[in-house]
Parts: sequence; C-alpha cells; structure tokens
Amino acid sequence: MERATIRWMTFACVTGLILLAGCNKAPQQALDDASDAVQSAESKSECAKEKFAAAQRLLDEAKAHSKAGEYDKAERKAKAAERLAKEARETAEANWEDCQKELAEQRAEDRNGRQDDERDRRDQSDRQEQEDLRLRTVHFGYDSAELSEEARDRLQENVEWLRANRDASVVLEGHTDERGSSQYNLALGEQRARAVRQYLSQLGIDTSRLNILSYGEEKPVAHGSTKSAYRQNRRVEFVPKN
Repeated sequence: MERATIRWMTFACVTGLILLAGCNKAPQQALDDASDAVQSAESKSECAKEKFAAAQRLLDEAKAHSKAGEYDKAERKAKAAERLAKEARETAEANWEDCQKELAEQRAEDRNGRQDDERDRRDQSDRQEQEDLRLRTVHFGYDSAELSEEARDRLQENVEWLRANRDASVVLEGHTDERGSSQYNLALGEQRARAVRQYLSQLGIDTSRLNILSYGEEKPVAHGSTKSAYRQNRRVEFVPKN
C-alpha cells in the first residue's frame, strides 16, 4: 500500500511538472499574430493614429512580458494588440477617402504656414538689414572741409544705405563749431556738405538725391567751449528727405 501510494505521488508530481512546463511556454504564436496585424495596419496608420499607437504599445508590452517569463500576461497583451491593430486597419479603410482629404488639407496648411514663416523671417531680415544700414554723421577737422579716412569709411556705409533705398533723397546738413563769424561758418558748413556730396557722387550716387543745407554754428549737438564739444559740432549730418 505504501509503495502504491509513493508511485502514485511520483506519477502525479511528474505529470504536474510536465503540465506546468507546458503552461510556461512562451506564447510565440500569439506574438507573431499580433506582429503581423500591427505590420498590416501600419500602412494605413495615419488614418487611425490612436488605435494603431495603442496596438503598438500593447505589442511592445507583450514582448516585454514574454522576455520576463510572464507568459500569461504576454499572451493576453498580444491578443489584445492583434485585435486593436485589426480594428485600426478597418477604421482606416472605412474612412480612407475622407481621411486623405483631411490630410491633404492639413499638409497644404502646414506648407502655407511654413511659407508664411519664411516670408516673416525674410521681412525681419530685411528690416534688420535696413536698421543696420543707418545714415552716419561725418566729422571734420578744425577750419577744414577735407574728408578724413574715418569720414570716408562712414560715407561708404551711407552709400550702402542709399543703394538699398534707391527712392530716398537726403539733405546734407553742414555744421561748424562756434568759432569764427556767422557768415564764415555758414560758408564753411556748405563747403563741408559739398565735399560730402562730391565724394558720394564719385561712388555712384546721383547728386539729384543729395540736397545741401548749411546751418553753420546755429545747431550744435554739444554745448560748451571745449575741444570735445568743438569736435562733435564740426560735422555733416544725413537727414532723409520726406
């Protein structure tokens, strides 16, 4: 009796181990079926994005469970992924024409939006370029209408502005410091403005766009009888003409 009992227990244990081993086998077929379904739905996924994305997530989770030896969870997730992938494909096929029209409209809107953005960037770049090309004031030595090297460099920048604004005219305002008579300073201011106009003409700027006006000592930008004030007031300013 004891031997029979032992044999029966041994048989039951072996049978249980075999069954247990069979239950713990990875659900490869379920995983393959789910992968095929997801792959089949992928070509139309843009018309069922949410369902397709959910099916893909379930498949990834099923594979992770299988790798961890959690075969029951893996099989359930794989079957759910297969079912959802098939639903995604069916939904996409049922609404294919309307979906394609919406996608075409969306692509057109995106394309127009990119074109608008590009135009805005170009306009901003053009505005920045115009701001960078400011009209510069040029300065002169004492009792002189001769252009220094620094003044010529600044005039080159003004030429760039005039070329970029071909319809614009400017007034060349000649100024002096307070030393000398009013009549003399008016003449000196005009000489300075004429020297600037002549140099710009040599650089290709039409003199009809360059008007001359002398203020002499009447409009100082720096007040006081100092070398610094004198230096700032000996100048020709460029004023765009309306």
